[in-house]
Amino acid sequence: MSETLFQAKLATIARDASQRRTVIVNGTETVYWFYPKRNLKSKTKRSIVFIHGYRGNHHGLEAIAGAIEDFDIYIPDLPGFGQSAAFRVDHSVEHYASWLNGFIQSLNFGSTKPHLLGHSFGSIVVSGYAAKYNGIATLILENPVASPALKGPKAAMTAVAKAFFWLAGIFPENLGDAILKSWPMVRGMSIIMTKSRIKELRAWVHRQHDENFNDFANRRVALEGYTASISNCVSDFVQNFKMPVLMMIGDKDDITSVTQQQKLFTKIPSGDKHIEIFEGVGHLTHYEIPTQIGKAISDWSKAHD
Repeated sequence: MSETLFQAKLATIARDASQRRTVIVNGTETVYWFYPKRNLKSKTKRSIVFIHGYRGNHHGLEAIAGAIEDFDIYIPDLPGFGQSAAFRVDHSVEHYASWLNGFIQSLNFGSTKPHLLGHSFGSIVVSGYAAKYNGIATLILENPVASPALKGPKAAMTAVAKAFFWLAGIFPENLGDAILKSWPMVRGMSIIMTKSRIKELRAWVHRQHDENFNDFANRRVALEGYTASISNCVSDFVQNFKMPVLMMIGDKDDITSVTQQQKLFTKIPSGDKHIEIFEGVGHLTHYEIPTQIGKAISDWSKAHD
C-alpha cells in the first residue's frame, strides 16, 4: 500500500470508529465526533480536543485522529461550519473562544484535563481560549497563524483573496454564495497550498477540499469567519499562555513563514515549550503528513500526562 493510500486509510479508520454526538453550547447546537482510543492495552485516560481551520469541518483532521491510537479524540464542527449551527452573534474569535470554553466543559473531563489542538484558523481560536481560560493540560498549535495574514509570505495572494471576499459580500446573497463556492476558487487554493509532488496525494487532497471546503452555513458565516481569520493571529494572545505549548509547522507554509513562526515561539512565556519543523510540507500538514503529526502529538501529550 502506498503512503498516499495509507493517508486516506487513516482518515477512513478514524471515520469508521467515530461516534456522532450533539451538545448545546452557549445556545448553539454543536455537532462533534468522538474517536475512542484504539489501543485497548493502554489503561491511561488521555484525551485531545481538535479544532479545525476556516471553511473546513471535522473531516479535515480525521487522518491525524486515525494515526493516534492511545487517546480519546473529540473533533467538533465549528459553529457555522459542517453540521454545527451558526452563532446568532457574529463569528468572531472572541465568540469562538467562549464557545470552546463551554464545549470543553460540556465534555465533563473532571480532574483529567484534555490536551487542545488547533490547526490554522483553529490555532487562533484555541489561542483565544488559552489566553482567557484554564481547562487544558497543554496547547498544541499546528500550522499556527503567527502574524496577520497580510504580513505573511503570500501577502499579495491574501490581498487578492480579501478583494475576492469583498466582492462576494456586495453582490446579492445567491450570487455572492456562488462566488465563494466557485470551483476555481476552491481548486486554486488547494493547488497553491499542496506541496507534495506525488500525483495521487495531490489528487486526494484536492478531493478533500472539493468535498469539505464549502461546508459553511451561509454567506454571513463565511464572510465573518474570513474577517476573523485575517484580523487576528496567535501573537495577539501568546503573552497570556500559562500552559505547556507544542508548535508544529511546515517549512513551506504559505500563510506564515518559518521566520514568523520562530519569532512567535520565542514570545511564548512558558518554559515548557517545543517546536517541530517539518521539511517539504506547507500549511496542509494534516493531509500530507498525518503520521508524523500524530506521532509528534502523541509523544508530546504522553510526556505531559
